[in-house]
Amino acid sequence: MGRVCSIGNGCLRFSRWPRHARWLVLSAVVGVVAGLGAVFFDFLLLHTLKYLVEIPMAWLRQGIDPQAAVRGLRAPQVSWLIIPIAGLGGLASGLLVFLVAPEAEGHGTDAMIESFHLRGGYVRRRAPLVKLIASALTIGSGGSAGKEGPIAQIGSGFGSILASMLGLKPSERRILLLAGAAGGIGAIFQAPLGAALFVPGVLYRDTEYEFEAILPCIMSAIMAHAVFSQVFGRQALFSPGPVNFSLPGELLPYALFGVLCAAVGYFYIKTFYGLRDHFFKPLPIPRLFKPAIGGLLMGCVAWVYPEVIDGGYVWIQAALEGKMLWETMAVLVFLKIVATSFTISSGGSGGVFGPSVFIGGMLGGAFGTLGHALFPTIVVHPNAFVLVGMGGFFAGVAKVPISSVIMACEMSSSYTLLVPLMLVSTISFLLLAKVTLYEKQMLNRLASPAHIGEFARGLLDRMTVRDAARKKPVSVIAENMPFQALVKAVTSSTESYFPVVDRAGKMTGILSINDIREVLFDDNLRDLVVAKDVATSEVARVRPGDSLETALNIMSRLQIDELPVVSQDRPDEIETMLSKQDIVNYYHECCLV
Repeated sequence: MGRVCSIGNGCLRFSRWPRHARWLVLSAVVGVVAGLGAVFFDFLLLHTLKYLVEIPMAWLRQGIDPQAAVRGLRAPQVSWLIIPIAGLGGLASGLLVFLVAPEAEGHGTDAMIESFHLRGGYVRRRAPLVKLIASALTIGSGGSAGKEGPIAQIGSGFGSILASMLGLKPSERRILLLAGAAGGIGAIFQAPLGAALFVPGVLYRDTEYEFEAILPCIMSAIMAHAVFSQVFGRQALFSPGPVNFSLPGELLPYALFGVLCAAVGYFYIKTFYGLRDHFFKPLPIPRLFKPAIGGLLMGCVAWVYPEVIDGGYVWIQAALEGKMLWETMAVLVFLKIVATSFTISSGGSGGVFGPSVFIGGMLGGAFGTLGHALFPTIVVHPNAFVLVGMGGFFAGVAKVPISSVIMACEMSSSYTLLVPLMLVSTISFLLLAKVTLYEKQMLNRLASPAHIGEFARGLLDRMTVRDAARKKPVSVIAENMPFQALVKAVTSSTESYFPVVDRAGKMTGILSINDIREVLFDDNLRDLVVAKDVATSEVARVRPGDSLETALNIMSRLQIDELPVVSQDRPDEIETMLSKQDIVNYYHECCLV
């Protein structure tokens, strides 16, 4: 009898294939699936918007014609129904995300970045599907969010799942994770080269790349783009028209515009995370209801200015053709920032690339139009600033100066403005320094736990836990603490892991917020359960004399970020907690400073 092939075994044992052949096949497969995912997501989003927003309010957005020779074009007024519709969309998204896959919260690119750095490229199988549906609900009900986050998490999720099914090493799973994200983004934005450089570069705040992933990302993006184009046709997202650039006369206004992009980008990031940390987090309601509050607030903005609904690409096109007043575009810059913050910072599901492109385009349109009115001999081509703003603004806030330039050119099928795009992107990137829209970015490859083994294994074997562990108060939980008090203690703390102790103060277990989630909504158990019931009794721990390499290996094996440090002679007596960040910080202090 012939041998049956099974995934990860026999003739499908990819580890035995030549390396280049293996990556060629795997990247192509991931790209095809990412392209199909982009097709399905785009189709789902179009129909969700149609049936949740356009039909209920008789809002014929598709009838808007930016080509019409109308100066001061504005969106048709929407019904007040946008407020409850956006609120209900946020509610449905919040319930789905926080009850099924909490990692699908917010903008999915950060989840992909976190998975790469901290989880060995691992993504739970349910996460991509939950992200797809939750994002369609958020954006389709009028939310101000983009497509890149959802499609990045969908594509990267498949890459990770495929790698796990094939039994690939974590380093290889991380590459397929990135390839999937590049394929999805390259397809849905019709920018395969930009996406193939964006994904390996967005991992870091410095201008570094995950260079091992670039070729797999390119192959995946090619295949995904081909699949998407086969269904929707091959066309650019925007048509910039007859834009031009005069050397060297317009360099000065473009340089000033780069400074403006950095300033508004700083305001955008601080507003985005400020609303999350100082408004939505302190709200005394469960997390799963907060996206509904964000949706209601977003609906109030959209009632007055419907242009902020979803990605707003039709208005970017109108701005490119000079059909909008600079006053309107200036107002939309700040309203889009607020609307996006309401939508995503509350826990809604969606991306930040689309809103960032809108903000940058409107900022460029306002700057160029006003500049041309005041200084027509200096700002000669005002509409060109719209396209330059799209790439230049995102380059600064996302720390991706090179890929943003390429994506802006690909999305418009024009390289005419390459020089001003390079100038504005560079200035915006440099002025914003380490301020970024993606919190999970690492400073560089040296700072990434994914690469700490490459640089530091030999050194870490000679460093001890005693050297790196910082003495700090440990939030311990009494093992007989009632469940309601436990929830309050965990949710009000900034810690992630909580040792559980008995009456003598000896450690008997450890728990995290994930351990209490499955009991949280079970009314029959809440009054019966105490902390000991939900804690993990088999606690991995390290001693002060253990090496940092030992600690890091335990964290990697268990996919955790912290370990309790116990007394050298008494393994149930906790002294402090050791985190991955403590190891990285100590390594940097010793070896890089």
